[in-house]
Amino acid sequence: MNAPWAQLPYGIRMAGILPSLKYFRIVKTSKGIAVLLLNFSLISITAAQDKKLPTITLGYSAISGSFAPLWVGVDQGLFAKHGLEVRLTYIQGNRVMMSALTAGEIQLYQGGAEGLIRLVSGGGDGLFSASQYNFVGHYVLMTDPKITRLEDLRGQRIALDPTSPTYGYMLKALETVGIRKEHVTFVQFGTAGQPERTMAVLRKQAAATILTAPNTYAAEKQGLRRFSIIRDLAIRQLITVTGTTKRFLREKRDTADAFLRGYVEGLAYIKTHKDLTIKVIGRYTRQHDLDVLEKFYAELIPDLPAVPYVEEASARATVEAMQAAGPPLPKVDPKTLYDNSLLKGLEAEGFLEKIKPR
Repeated sequence: MNAPWAQLPYGIRMAGILPSLKYFRIVKTSKGIAVLLLNFSLISITAAQDKKLPTITLGYSAISGSFAPLWVGVDQGLFAKHGLEVRLTYIQGNRVMMSALTAGEIQLYQGGAEGLIRLVSGGGDGLFSASQYNFVGHYVLMTDPKITRLEDLRGQRIALDPTSPTYGYMLKALETVGIRKEHVTFVQFGTAGQPERTMAVLRKQAAATILTAPNTYAAEKQGLRRFSIIRDLAIRQLITVTGTTKRFLREKRDTADAFLRGYVEGLAYIKTHKDLTIKVIGRYTRQHDLDVLEKFYAELIPDLPAVPYVEEASARATVEAMQAAGPPLPKVDPKTLYDNSLLKGLEAEGFLEKIKPR
């Protein structure tokens, strides 16, 4: 008699997935037909599932659809596909984020560049391994409807955290109409998240704030006015960076590589999976207005890079903007702030071709 596994499908036998004999039973049906009952797990699959993946915790800094590649990557198992479990935690504020990174509570973060630059300038350990954007394009100035011109912001309260990157963008926008920082008052509301800032303007506690989509579209529906000045200025800046430490990149290089593979695949994935991406963004942002989400998706996709390189010119511009806004930084060489080597390695090996839809 042939071995019981000889009756298995050819594909399983060829894959070398052979169960133990003790998991076979031969029984007869009411019509006397012999049936092989298998009560087994496919050994190679089980082994893969049982093998615990390396785990990292990543902090992200805002409830903003800009993090869609990250969220979808986790939701769709793209990081696990490359051998890594990513746990996400929402952390507001540069200082808190950098404290978590320095303490090892998170191994990577996505968000603004300024906190890490200030950390490095003070002798701390930090490094950028990616930047989703190298220009400020998706930040929007939103105001009370009574503000019809930028000049109307003189003497007004602005709902922004003075330590956040948006503070610098606002200063540049105001400079275009001759308003300096001493001509307005910056006020932080709550934890300075976008929902809190939006409510401050809606409640007339502030005249303006800066938001990203899909929050911008929701705010418009509630009556706030949109100004395109920030995008029009085409400000060079590192936006939605991936930051880590030099130590982590040195000691856990394979893990950092696996993360970037999942992230780059996430950037590509959301371009061809609109409905799923909209669903994930809606869940994380708690935005359920389909019209708002559709508009955001249409705005998001054209600006996404294939490979999220950190550009030296943008790193330099970010440092210069921080110096201008104050407090002054010790001298920082922008070239020491980032490492594109892992991303270059992915591109050189043809990774982008491998993840193209077939």
